[in-house]
Formats: sequence, structure tokens, C-alpha cells
Amino acid sequence: MRVLVLGGTGLISTAIVRRLLQNGHEPVLFNRGRSPYRFSDELEVVIGDRGDFADFARKMDGLAVDAVIDMLTFDADTARNSVEVFSNHMWHYLFCSTVCVYGPLSRIPADEEEPQKPVSEYGRNKSEAERVFVEAHKEPGFPVTIFRPSHCYGPGQPLLDIWGYNPTLVTRIREGGPIVVPGDGIGLWQPCLTSDVAKGFVGALGLDATLGRAYNIVGDEVMEWRVFHERMARALGREANIVTMTTQQILAGAPLERCDMLEEIFQYHGAYTNAALKRDVPEFRDLVPWEKGVQLTVEWMDEENVHQPADTQPWIERLANREAEFRERLTAEHLAGLGNA
Repeated sequence: MRVLVLGGTGLISTAIVRRLLQNGHEPVLFNRGRSPYRFSDELEVVIGDRGDFADFARKMDGLAVDAVIDMLTFDADTARNSVEVFSNHMWHYLFCSTVCVYGPLSRIPADEEEPQKPVSEYGRNKSEAERVFVEAHKEPGFPVTIFRPSHCYGPGQPLLDIWGYNPTLVTRIREGGPIVVPGDGIGLWQPCLTSDVAKGFVGALGLDATLGRAYNIVGDEVMEWRVFHERMARALGREANIVTMTTQQILAGAPLERCDMLEEIFQYHGAYTNAALKRDVPEFRDLVPWEKGVQLTVEWMDEENVHQPADTQPWIERLANREAEFRERLTAEHLAGLGNA
């Protein structure tokens, strides 16, 4: 199958292109040509700016493809442009949305019927784009499938903590430095290796059962933030020096510009069912365990030397020290109270 990938150089889309090649498909990439490709195969690439709708339409005109995997639509206007450009020109359109369309969850784990009440601009824009595609599927039958990934990780990006994809995290673990964990460590989180995410996208190609449907494309393992970091450290042969704090404590002591993801995503439970995807896309199975995925990612980090010193983020030590002093003072006050009883 000849598959147009809108993107093709990002963390998820690189894995998708590799999966397409492994499964015997012919990927064609559309992107700005500014990011390096991580493929040994010679690929057809169309260079352009997705935001230039007129130029995009010209470049897509006459480009014969069987399916489109869209990693570049982030708002309703771009979604409407895709419907206009691709209607009647291919027979399957796969759109990468996000679990951020849900916002704080009303049930654990959340299925695809979870109400959409996004709290971030990113989530709101993706939700509006979804609505455009859903309406286009209803009339005139635009053949769309929507995927909602959560935490995707793997070779190509550093491991993630509450500060984002963090190049200091492995250094901190290896040196025994503090790891600040939100929600007192009991918030739920659910990672999925990018090669497994690619199984879902590529495995859905051409499956009629997926048309008009949305799927949570997430891993099998849901764990507390504390456990998430403990298992991460064990995968590296270390013990995690975890400091649990409330989200409000972290927000009060960390640079505000580094707290966007904590405020919008990480302070809430992130736990979703992937049962519908497993039912409709048999290829989405045998998902990689968290420790193995960590090892694969860190091997890439070591090879590419993307690590940074722990002191690049000095506020983490300040937060940890402040919390330690607070707990020592509470303990002292408690013991003094017992002595006076």
C-alpha cells in the first residue's frame, strides 16, 4: 500500500515509517525538510509547509496514495483543509489526535466515550479537529480513523518526567539525585513505546472496522508515578531517590515556565483502556514492558550522548531540600508533642 505520512521525522511518525517499511508498504513523506531522517531506505519526500493550504493542495494534486497518516493536524482549520484536499482521493485517513482531548477523567480507566473537557489549548484544538473529521465521516463518508496516544516514548527522545522529555533525568538517576514526583506519588500514568504505537497505526490500514472510530492507543501498563520512576531506575540498575510532593507544592517552588505540562496533564490521572484497539486491530499486541522500553531508550541516549548534567535543573534540588527540611521540622514537632504529652 502506498501511504502518505504527513510528518515522518517526529518521535511517533519515525516509528510509523519504519513499521510501514517492515510491513512492505511504500511510505511517502510530506514535511518541511528541516529535521534529519533516521531511515536507511531511500524514501520519496514532498517538501512543503502544512500551514500553506494553497501550496499544500497543489502538491497533493496528482499524488497517488492509498492512505494518509496525518501527524501534522493540530486545529480545526487544518482538518477542514485535509477533508477538502483528500476527499475522494484515497480510501483511508488516519488522524493522530491525543488523550488530552479528555481533560480530567471521570472514570478509570477511561474508554473512548469519555466526555471531552480538555484543559489545555493543545487538547482543545485537537478536540475541535476531531469534530471536523467526525462530521466529515458522517457526510459525505470521509474514511477517517482517529487515534488518541498518551505518553509515547522511545529512541529519538530522552525519557520523560514531569518537566517533559528530560535529558537530565538519566543522569539524576545514575548519580542518585532526587526525583520529584507529583500527586504525592499516587497519580496514575501509562507509557507506550513508539514502536508499539506504530503497530496500531499501521495495523489499522485498510480495516473497515476502524472507519469512523476513535481509539485510545496506549500501553498495557498503568502505574503510579512513584512506581513509574522506581521501575525506570531498576531498568538502569539503580534505586530511585524519590521525593513525593503535592502538585501545589511543586508549582509553588518550580519555575512557572517549566510547569505547563504538570498543570495541564501530569497532575491528573492518565489511565485509559486499549481494549477497543486490540479488538479491531489484531496487530496491536505483544506490547513491550516498561523496563525494556526504558533500556532501549537509554541505549539510544547513550549512543547519541543527549544527556545533560543534573545541575542544569537546579530547582529540583531546591524543591527536594525544602521538602526534606519541612518533613524534619514536622517530625521534630511531633516528637516534641509526644514528650510534652
